[in-house]
Amino acid sequence: MLRKEMLQLFKLKSEEINMFDGNRIMLLITENCNLNCVYCYEHKKNNSNMSFQTAKDILDKHLSQAELKIPIVIELFGGEAFCNFTLIKQIDDYIQSNYGYLNITYETTTNGTLVHGEIQEWLYEHKDKFFIALSLDGIKQMHDKNRVFLNGTGTFDSIDIEFFANTWQRCPAKMTVSEKTLPQLAEGIIYLDRLGFKCDATLSVGVDWDLEKNIPILIRELNKLVEYYTENSESQLCTMLNMDFRLIFSPIDENYRFCGAGIDMTCYDSQGNAYPCQGFAPVSIGKEADHYQNFDHSKFCFTKDNICKGCQWIRLCSNCYAANFQSTGNIQIVDSSLCQFYKMCILTSAKIQCIRILQKTVKSYDDQLVLKAVSTVQNILGESYASN
Repeated sequence: MLRKEMLQLFKLKSEEINMFDGNRIMLLITENCNLNCVYCYEHKKNNSNMSFQTAKDILDKHLSQAELKIPIVIELFGGEAFCNFTLIKQIDDYIQSNYGYLNITYETTTNGTLVHGEIQEWLYEHKDKFFIALSLDGIKQMHDKNRVFLNGTGTFDSIDIEFFANTWQRCPAKMTVSEKTLPQLAEGIIYLDRLGFKCDATLSVGVDWDLEKNIPILIRELNKLVEYYTENSESQLCTMLNMDFRLIFSPIDENYRFCGAGIDMTCYDSQGNAYPCQGFAPVSIGKEADHYQNFDHSKFCFTKDNICKGCQWIRLCSNCYAANFQSTGNIQIVDSSLCQFYKMCILTSAKIQCIRILQKTVKSYDDQLVLKAVSTVQNILGESYASN
């Protein structure tokens, strides 16, 4: 297929990508946490909890005029959300009584250390509408380097991992990779995949990555994942490698955005103040959050000096306005080290997907498109990747 025809094919896809449908209400129900993770982006954690009255006012504002058929997600954040378990139950009871006719589900991410006893029983009873992502940084050795209690001890043994794996099919496991755990990247991802988790692996932001030291390590670990995913062709790729390469044929216009912050999502802190997402709330960036309260989300569009503007990999990149701010102090500028890492992940994903498609006896139309895209990736990124 000619490139012109590809662009026509993806014109509608491009328009759909730039629109953020649905409704996501993000509530920072507590700014407290019982952990002290090495890469945490919430630098201003405190003991502030959202009150039921504040939560009720926010929910009434959004839900009183909600359309019946539009899915609504209420995302409960912390800190550690289950530090305010009482409010979680109150919110659910209130919505059941007043908005039970709406299509509402819940999502939260937890460190898992408090999910025992009553909390675990309650979650199991509500598992069909309350979806959990578990922060689990790979094998015990990796996890305990990154995710520790306030006294510095590791938290791996305090998590009922089987409960999460057995209660939600392909429960997401959020595995954040720090410089300390990068040497075991592949081992951690494979461990989570074999446990049955959907591995949401990401590189930590706002930290100083030493490229000279870590690029060879990342290459080594990515090559291990090429081997694993080739031998286990039914395994779903982890987040950092799960890319839709057809999107490189979709043009980028001036309205392109990294995400739906401020459009299909609004985050309310424990005091009820509104921000584009939790990354811009005071618990994350302190007093600088004042600038982003009730922020004009149109300012998230590309500026002329944005180094990502025109990059053909932009739709495959794990870019984020809040992550940019944490790393560089500018929502428009990505961490240059992470940019290099992302490109390596793009090429690795291209290798894996190419091998998997070539192993098929019959190739679909989409397979052919992916192969064309993969060829572009390999031609442009392959040489620089190999040189490292």
